[in-house]
Amino acid sequence: MLVVRILRIRVNGLPLYKNSFDVSFYAVQRVQNNHLNSVFNLFGNIYVNTVEGFAGINASGKTTALKIISFTSMLLKAAPLNAEFVPQILGEGMNTVFDIDFFADGKIYHLTSEMMKEKNQDGNHRVRIVSERLWVKSVTTKINKSNLLNYDENTPVRVRNNSDEYLPDDVSIMIAVNKQIQDKGMFVDLAMLTNFNLFLPEDGSIPTEIISLLDPTIQYISIENINDKVVTKLKFYNQKELVLFNPAELNVYLSSGTVKGVRVFIDATRVLKNGGYMIVDEVENHFNHELVTSLLRLFLNKRTNPKGAVLVFSTHYPELLDELERNDAVFITRSKEGLTVDNLNTLLNRNDMKKSEVYQSNFLGGTAPKYNALLALQKSIIKDMEA
Repeated sequence: MLVVRILRIRVNGLPLYKNSFDVSFYAVQRVQNNHLNSVFNLFGNIYVNTVEGFAGINASGKTTALKIISFTSMLLKAAPLNAEFVPQILGEGMNTVFDIDFFADGKIYHLTSEMMKEKNQDGNHRVRIVSERLWVKSVTTKINKSNLLNYDENTPVRVRNNSDEYLPDDVSIMIAVNKQIQDKGMFVDLAMLTNFNLFLPEDGSIPTEIISLLDPTIQYISIENINDKVVTKLKFYNQKELVLFNPAELNVYLSSGTVKGVRVFIDATRVLKNGGYMIVDEVENHFNHELVTSLLRLFLNKRTNPKGAVLVFSTHYPELLDELERNDAVFITRSKEGLTVDNLNTLLNRNDMKKSEVYQSNFLGGTAPKYNALLALQKSIIKDMEA
């Protein structure tokens, strides 16, 4: 099965970012034998990390980073950019340029896509792709980390022609490329579940292994389609079966973590099976530490992840970073006169230091709540108490 592998995303012209947004998903550090579980080999000495974590304090740009990655997937899938929503990551009237390097079908591609967000006469926004170019090169034994993303800039294999009446101005030229590479990879974006636990049922039963992991008091949850109506059956051990005609009713009987977990772990098994991508924003929401680490370890284990599926998550909790063996699998988001995102490998040269301690100590700067703000809040509370 051929799967598109994102190598690097660089974006210029994003209004919230201080500089360019630049994130690499291939392993820039040397891959040691004891790290082989957490990477997937593409060819030669080129690997991709199977778990990528974005960590930062509140309002540091974690969710924005995941939105950029999700938008990149829309470009690569040649999905209509105006089909569902116009992303807030783009600035109105600003030219934004996406430079995306990816691997597929034994070749390395580089897509440059320039676009603009505009306001229609009705006041709604839309995205228009202004120009695009695509380069490609075959994998040879001469390719290594130092020249992986080098191309002959004078010979793009495809250039967007906006006079083409058959190509909508919000659809990438990747639509033609995808027919050639026959990409079957999945891209599951669960960022919408950050604050809302949605249970979207399909016919069949929830695997007992998932149910046992989430809540051992549940005997089964099954979904049936009866006369074009979705019926959910819920059974606890030593209790009568409950028949629910609205999936939202599950929130009455199950915890938020169980409801979210059913969706997350079912989607995780689908992505692991197909070798795709899965995005989870604020992965710890409604989950205890054991559930989060269980999810991460599914992607970090070659036996459960033989096809190199990639989990991309954000978190407020630095302790989760200790689950990741490699510094180049961690990105630190910060906000000071604009958002920044930096690979931990560029900020910390040592692998033997505990990532959570480095983060919490504010050694990196901008990773701990501001001391002066906390002190001011304490003084305010004390003053109110004494009044």
